[in-house]
Amino acid sequence: MTRYWLTPILGYSPLILGSERIHCTPLADLEAFRLIASRKHPRLLPMFKAGLLLSDDEDVCGSELVELDLSELEDIVFNGDPYHLSHCAEAFLDCLLTRQETWELVSSISDIDWDDQDHDVQWKQQWLRWIEAGCDVIILREDGY
Repeated sequence: MTRYWLTPILGYSPLILGSERIHCTPLADLEAFRLIASRKHPRLLPMFKAGLLLSDDEDVCGSELVELDLSELEDIVFNGDPYHLSHCAEAFLDCLLTRQETWELVSSISDIDWDDQDHDVQWKQQWLRWIEAGCDVIILREDGY
């Protein structure tokens, strides 16, 4: 089973994933949510495989030694103890829209566009709160659960 997490990025040096991650269920709501976001901009709400955030070796994406558990209720810090950020993750993060671009695009989506799904409106509101607090927001895909 695969889990998807709406995830705030609290900082970049080192990368810090915020503890307030939202487990996005049901999947159909998440798919609708991402579709609406992608209509505004294809990179508005990017997704990355959580397992590829880690690296045991600077030439490899993914880790055989350490696993992430995004359900933990703590910030996840990639400072080398125990998590090393992969070069694949660095490249992904370099392609994120600016916070200002993201805020303008997300703000321009009417609540009516979210198909009256409670999750969608709540996720959008949280997304905007995170942006206003200085966070970028991504979806992390966690396989194997």
